[in-house]
Amino acid sequence: MRENNSDSSGPVSEDLFGVTAAQQGVWYGQLVDPQSQKYNIGECIEVRGDLDEVLFAAALDRAAALCDSLNTVFVTEDGAVRQRVVRRSPDGTSRLRRVDLSDADDPVGAVERYLADDMAAVDTIEAPSHHFALLRISDRLHYWYVRFHHIAVDGLGGSVFTRTVADLYGRAVRGENLDTAEVPAASLRDLVADEAAYLESDRYEADRSYWTGRFADLVADRAPSDTHSTADTHAGRALIRRRTDAPAPATPDAPEIRLHTGEALPVAVLDRLRTIASANRTTWSAVLVSAVAAYIGRATGTQDVTVGLASNGRHSGLRHIVGMTSNILPLRLTVTPEMTVSSLVRAVAAEMRGALRHRRFSREQLARELNMADGAARLTGVVVNIMGYDYDLDFAGSPGASRVLSVGPADDVSFFVSERADDKGPLIGFDASPELYGPQDVRLLQQAVISFLSALADADQDLPLRDLPLLDETATEALRAQGRGAAIPAETVASSLPEAFGAQARRTPDAPAVVDGAGTLTYRELAGAAEDLAGALAGWGIGAEDGVGV
Repeated sequence: MRENNSDSSGPVSEDLFGVTAAQQGVWYGQLVDPQSQKYNIGECIEVRGDLDEVLFAAALDRAAALCDSLNTVFVTEDGAVRQRVVRRSPDGTSRLRRVDLSDADDPVGAVERYLADDMAAVDTIEAPSHHFALLRISDRLHYWYVRFHHIAVDGLGGSVFTRTVADLYGRAVRGENLDTAEVPAASLRDLVADEAAYLESDRYEADRSYWTGRFADLVADRAPSDTHSTADTHAGRALIRRRTDAPAPATPDAPEIRLHTGEALPVAVLDRLRTIASANRTTWSAVLVSAVAAYIGRATGTQDVTVGLASNGRHSGLRHIVGMTSNILPLRLTVTPEMTVSSLVRAVAAEMRGALRHRRFSREQLARELNMADGAARLTGVVVNIMGYDYDLDFAGSPGASRVLSVGPADDVSFFVSERADDKGPLIGFDASPELYGPQDVRLLQQAVISFLSALADADQDLPLRDLPLLDETATEALRAQGRGAAIPAETVASSLPEAFGAQARRTPDAPAVVDGAGTLTYRELAGAAEDLAGALAGWGIGAEDGVGV
């Protein structure tokens, strides 16, 4: 492996100014969990064809120099979070790390290891870094890796940055001088000023009225320990099963493990989803959200389902700025077994239209309005992120295809969808909280959700939701395999349930016996609890054949 990189400069500071509500949320989230890498967002772009690495580095450096959010540090002043743009003085070094993997035994595997290792990096929140690497496989195959801290850049901002680099690279190849090349004015201060004006506007009050009206019946003071609160049910937080072991706290030497997986949605399924969308005069993304909501309802048994919808939280005039304004919109939906596919899609489409009209009101502010002591995450445990950006890039005639690696923290599960211009269908990715799920859980969830999505796409639109299969045969077998224990020898089979339980407790005393959202009981613990209860009942004079209400 050969490397060519450096990154040092003399800073030139500008005045302090405020932060957006989204930035403030990340700031406090990272302070609560300073060793977490969950605020890393990233993508990897495969570039096939000729690529001049020197010109590419020059294009990237010019784009980064013009981008306020990539030159920012954060401080607290009188208890408030503030930011300052600190410009690097040009010194001939590059922000791009160039790594030659052409001699590796398994170059593509080496790329994947590089991505996994760097996505686990933990930055200081005061000076959140970014990391750019160009991984060379051959003269005509490179992987451009991009990682940002979420306090500086959201998904839209990341897309703007990569397209700017591609544009500047094309100009460099055509012979333009990048030292004087300009891009559309994109001051981070404009984002902050626009949000400040919004908070003082009539639009803010209208948005506030809409959201508090949608969730008026949830106003309550709920403690974080209230794991069975109404908000918990709304979030749909028990999709397949929870982790049975508590994760060890993250440390600098052992950061938490990011749980991420994904696969392409078959084009045939996408075509059928679009047919359903057309029949109901909506978009295929509304059909996708409908499928997620229906799955949550079926998997958890709740009819009052809330799905989070990721939004960029800004108006069209500011979409060219690399910054952080993302928001999560809680879509509150009624999902009953009697509803048809078509009726659910229409209801979801209407809810999405209302939410998007009021998309700038932050989820965190709504949680405060509802007096939710345990925070905004309980409003929307499951989040769907439809990334409607063009992820196919052009580097002076060499196509670049992007793969999203992470879109930021997952309070429960985040589904993110990125469309591509090729014929392979959109990518559906899954990020999951390592505090709630294990790696096998995420793989099973991926199988189950895509299976359910395919079933919904194939179904008659007048089919009741209760008749949709929750799992196909592949996903069912995966669950059976996970839950199937060792066979019990025939000679040890008990004649009664208590005898069978006692025999199992003796064979595997420390194996999980009962698992729910609150934790796990081993066979030893369950047997002990049963004996304690039996003793208490006997002490009250209750014996065999007596009826007892539990």
